[in-house]
Amino acid sequence: MMRLTLTFWSGRMRKVRAWRVLALLMLPAILALSGCANLPKSEETASLDQLGGSGDQSVDYSILPAINTPEQSARRAAWMNDGNLWHYIAARFTLPIPKNSARVQTQLAFYSSHIKYLERVTERAQPYLHLIVSRLQENNLPLELALLPIVESAYRPEAVSTSNAAGIWQFVPSTGTHFGLQRTVWYDGRRDIKASTNAAIQYFNRLRVMFNDDWPVIIASYNGGEGTLQNAISYNQAKGLPTDFWSLTQISQETADYPARLYALVIIFSNPEKFGFTPSPIPNQSVLTEVRIDKSVNLSKLAELTGMSHDELYRLNPGFDKLITGPQATNLLVPKSVADQFTPSALEAAEKSAMDWGRYTLRRGDNFHKVAYRYGCDVAELLKVNRLSTAYAHPGQTIIVPLGRERVAVASRSGDERLYTVQSGDSVWGLARRFNLDLSELRRMNGIGAKDEIKPGQKLVVGFAAAHHGTAKEPAKTERVAMRHEAESHLSQSHLSQSHSSERNQSEKRTTAHGSAQKKHYTVQHGDTLWNVARRFSTTVKEITTANRLRPNEPLKPGQVLVIASQ
Repeated sequence: MMRLTLTFWSGRMRKVRAWRVLALLMLPAILALSGCANLPKSEETASLDQLGGSGDQSVDYSILPAINTPEQSARRAAWMNDGNLWHYIAARFTLPIPKNSARVQTQLAFYSSHIKYLERVTERAQPYLHLIVSRLQENNLPLELALLPIVESAYRPEAVSTSNAAGIWQFVPSTGTHFGLQRTVWYDGRRDIKASTNAAIQYFNRLRVMFNDDWPVIIASYNGGEGTLQNAISYNQAKGLPTDFWSLTQISQETADYPARLYALVIIFSNPEKFGFTPSPIPNQSVLTEVRIDKSVNLSKLAELTGMSHDELYRLNPGFDKLITGPQATNLLVPKSVADQFTPSALEAAEKSAMDWGRYTLRRGDNFHKVAYRYGCDVAELLKVNRLSTAYAHPGQTIIVPLGRERVAVASRSGDERLYTVQSGDSVWGLARRFNLDLSELRRMNGIGAKDEIKPGQKLVVGFAAAHHGTAKEPAKTERVAMRHEAESHLSQSHLSQSHSSERNQSEKRTTAHGSAQKKHYTVQHGDTLWNVARRFSTTVKEITTANRLRPNEPLKPGQVLVIASQ
């Protein structure tokens, strides 16, 4: 596989003579026509000398972070061909860093105090970085942009922002659609590494034309939108103020700081020793290839048949929202080392496995616990196959469910569920006793959380008719399948909202009764009331006051011991 072709982009140049501009603009095309991989060091050195040799004032090298001292210049030359992709990128940084910028220094102080976090992010970028750098060079874009997913998403394809932006490049749905990123029940192109990278490159190519290669403005536009930056520039023009990015005032603080974050990372990657920074080494070579998938396949089964782990296959293909790829033909990114294992027989077996699953659209009143119970699986399996990390159900949401496990599903469809209409004064605890159910099972069957209340008129499943009772599965396990998110994920400063990975707070101790009228005790904490204690233990104020001989409005005292039991 050819290694990345060396190209140069001069960025914003000062005091440039016309003939030097022309020479610089023609250089990438000349190098591309040469068809080489990495140019020999002697040729690279000659090219660099021609661009920035002694006495050449076409580029102010004093503000290029990778080569602003003789020592750094020597290191840059060593980095050109040492095989480390991070070095390859840093040796070719060309965007000028603003001198004495308070914004850049603030962001630099932040990132430099979280070096270990940055090192973990560089490891996370490993599968994607070569593809991204290749596409940037093919489009003659600055390689600094390969650091932008650190700012956007910390290189996490599953990242979702408060504005519903997704993927490593953080496209909102409307912008993603504009740049051709498809979204279906099965697939979200915003999370697809190759598709989203191509969309980001289209966007940058559009912005560079719009803003005449003014890179601070281009970078800020990627965050705030081109209209926002155009309006900010027009405002300064109307006021007779400077129109360079750092002088703009009519933009949000987030957008104002956005280019500074990227420039801070450029400084750190250019001077790793100064910051005690050791990025995870990534070989400067392509390790991935594509496999054509013509039919829907079960990705978990495919991983098993080809010797890959499911996590690895998903990491390379995070655009698929489910373990089933869906009916459209597509390509999978796979390691070259195992590509020969994706044989026709393996693909055929994965296709057959996909037939065991069908789609189901959640309706009002549905929840994952109830659906799992009906379709003969457990909640953990449903969450895993749908790549979800919380059992919060949205009416209208389409999920995939197992087929052929009909015993509970038949009972559900034929109306053989035993239903009970909640009456005033009922509690989950009391109903579990009445219908001889384990409290946790009753909650699972109806999707009732530990803090959820039941209301008069609400219908609850309390069992199944005798004809089906013996065939029902054991109570579903409620262990959740959660995607791994590091505690310091906020360090990306992209204000990500990991709403799809939030869990209910489980810090409070809860008491579970099992069938009999065994009494439990609870020690009152500061701030407790009869109402919130009743809610916490899925009982009623009346039951607590009766069991403890309290008046309905009697205040509780910290340290007081309550008996938790039903009438």
